[in-house]
Amino acid sequence: MTPDPSVTALYDCGVAHVMSNVVPVWVVTAVGVVVVGYVVDVDGRVASMVAVLAASLLMAFIVQVVADHREGLVSRLSLAITGSVLLAAVAAVGYETLAFFH
Repeated sequence: MTPDPSVTALYDCGVAHVMSNVVPVWVVTAVGVVVVGYVVDVDGRVASMVAVLAASLLMAFIVQVVADHREGLVSRLSLAITGSVLLAAVAAVGYETLAFFH
């Protein structure tokens, strides 16, 4: 029984390429979320997440295009963007929860 190609497609790109192409995008998203938390006032934090996501999306595209490894490009790009969206969503929910109780 062979594994489903759609399930294994993510792992075909290799761990080294994921670490060098996806994790930096997540780090930029995390840094952006923290900066938004410290710099932006309570009313504008969630709206500022759009700018953080735009920067993460732009960085994800640039990093993936510059990378010379073409196999797994779509998988790495979708993983980078999905992780960034999840990080920003968790931060937005956290910021709204803190603002509600503050």
